[in-house]
Amino acid sequence: MKVAKGKITTKKSGNGGYKSAWIYIPSKVYKDELFPFQDKEEVIIEIEDGTLVISRNDDRSKILRNFGIENATLPKLIEIKAEKNKDKPFLYFKDECYSYKDLNINSNKTAHGILELIDKLELKSPKISLLMKNCPDYIFTWFGIAKAGCVFVPVDYSLKIGMLEHVLSNSDTEILVIDHEFLDTFKEISDRLEKIKKVLIRCAPADFNFDNKFVDFQSIFSSRTDNPRINIYNDDPVEILYTEGVTGKPKGVVYRNVVIPGIALGYELLKIGLKKVSKIFCPIPLSKGIVQFCTIIPSIFYNKSVILSEEFNVSTFWTEIEKYKPSCFCYFGGYLVDLLYQKPKISDRIHSIEFAYGFGAVRDLWNAFEKRFGISLYECWSHVEGIGITMNKIGSKGGKIGSIGTPLDFIEIKIVNSEDKELPPGPNNVGEIIVRRKSGELFEYYKQPENEDVRIGDNKWVYTNDFGYMDHDGYIYFKGKGNEIILKGDEVIFAKDIERIANSHPHIIESAVIPVSNGNNIDLKITAVKVQNRSITPEEFSDYLYHNIAFEHVPRYIEIIDKLPKGTATEVLKEILKEDWDKGYYYSNMWDTKIHDFL
Repeated sequence: MKVAKGKITTKKSGNGGYKSAWIYIPSKVYKDELFPFQDKEEVIIEIEDGTLVISRNDDRSKILRNFGIENATLPKLIEIKAEKNKDKPFLYFKDECYSYKDLNINSNKTAHGILELIDKLELKSPKISLLMKNCPDYIFTWFGIAKAGCVFVPVDYSLKIGMLEHVLSNSDTEILVIDHEFLDTFKEISDRLEKIKKVLIRCAPADFNFDNKFVDFQSIFSSRTDNPRINIYNDDPVEILYTEGVTGKPKGVVYRNVVIPGIALGYELLKIGLKKVSKIFCPIPLSKGIVQFCTIIPSIFYNKSVILSEEFNVSTFWTEIEKYKPSCFCYFGGYLVDLLYQKPKISDRIHSIEFAYGFGAVRDLWNAFEKRFGISLYECWSHVEGIGITMNKIGSKGGKIGSIGTPLDFIEIKIVNSEDKELPPGPNNVGEIIVRRKSGELFEYYKQPENEDVRIGDNKWVYTNDFGYMDHDGYIYFKGKGNEIILKGDEVIFAKDIERIANSHPHIIESAVIPVSNGNNIDLKITAVKVQNRSITPEEFSDYLYHNIAFEHVPRYIEIIDKLPKGTATEVLKEILKEDWDKGYYYSNMWDTKIHDFL
């Protein structure tokens, strides 16, 4: 903390006996990197509850002031919007429709049921985990947990059993809400999860034998519909959001307020077209932060309707779009790949979608998707710990295709080399992306993880272990995560560079490159998925790579398979590919380019 003496001077102004106060801020404070205001920046100065409050006079700050910071909690947001929007549709799911009023009533029923349950169990603000697929009950339960003053723990249903056990144990979960289809998996580990007192089972068959621990999910719904009188404050922990577990065990990040970041992201989405939108299509699992912060909360705040799909299904995607006619949807890159590699139709451009926003659209995929479907893409990036986020708000129309955009106004970003020196703009200056919130606030782990992908440096800069470069306009281009950088002799190889070339082959959909140990040597292995009804041999694929990338970057080992292992965020789980190599497991015949034959 930097402290220095300033001065307030009162001066007469005008002919009417007015006075104005001038605040002089010492240069020691003004020149500090964390000082939040710029020269001649317009601000609002208020005296509230005996406190002097100075804030920016931009549109986002006005929204927060008008909404009231004391109301910036999820329960209060839901209640205010239910009163304002009443019967306006908020949620569509299959043939169901729920209004803003319904949203609040069902959340209240769940909240009162939770309060009764935790009173019987003698628990105080317990962690409640949800292991469910997308459905209205998921949202009602999430909001009911918030209204009951408990802590929400969304669980990725694609987690392997060891990862699932880690999340439920690490989060100190005491109540679990679970879809019946995942119950057998949970029972394999339930004896080791002694903290879990109740398991609420949704969609259990009629002949299911409930007992004292395993109870019917429907029993949680109370008949009370009034807003619970629970004191909830801005800095109360409301959620533990776990990372994907791509580079190790999932890490729990504590969120003490989910409304303010949701409003901030919604404000950015207004700039790309959310202002004109009435319906948003959401096929992404509700356990993902992108849905919570970029879709659900902004939709509530800006009075939009959400069309919720149980899960992304390429065969029903356009049917749902035709049924509800939304103007935009949120995506993961893998969704775009699946849609792009469906058989072309005359109707590919006959739909209601104007734009989509999300994560993971690389340049070639981005370009091909926009040209085929006539949908503008707006790419984002966020670090898994939630410390930084960028958005490309001009996209391909602004000449920035392939870029993850610029940081939001409350975030600072730099690209640095291994010696912590900031790199100049340009594609040859690839370095680590480091981020910092202008408020100085840091992310907060629920428990210190065994392995950290990030580290905190001087002046609260967070080193993300993500790499990229910045152009001369301040737009960032993502090159890959730290675990995707391959050191082969003196060569530094970015796996995504090889994958990008591989994926440009007309018969290849997607690929994954990993380093593999071969005695004392490190070789490269590529696992690729081919287009259905197209043929390509490993030898043909190898020849293509030799003609398009540097000789030493061509993977020695080539596998062509039907499907890559992925999480629900559609990110390839390369750790599984590495484990399979170490165990000697091959998905199919593997081609060795050195011996020009199959292993």
